[in-house]
Amino acid sequence: MADAPTAGARLRNEATGVEVILVKAPTEPGLEIRPGGPVAIGKRYTCPACAAQALVVKPGAGELVCHDAVMELAQARPLPSSD
Repeated sequence: MADAPTAGARLRNEATGVEVILVKAPTEPGLEIRPGGPVAIGKRYTCPACAAQALVVKPGAGELVCHDAVMELAQARPLPSSD
């Protein structure tokens, strides 16, 4: 079994053209890029199981998969009110 990638690692899939940087590493190996729906550049995706996060640096027709589940688009945190 391969070692789990660490934060800051780049993952690339030649078939889809997708490249991501890991912001928060997964708890165990298994993060992969599979052919599928499009991912957008600059978007952050989160694993619902382990909270791993990946930032897309090259978009393409792929999907990010961790723990055999498609990673979800991370929602922006609301800014505090200045009132």
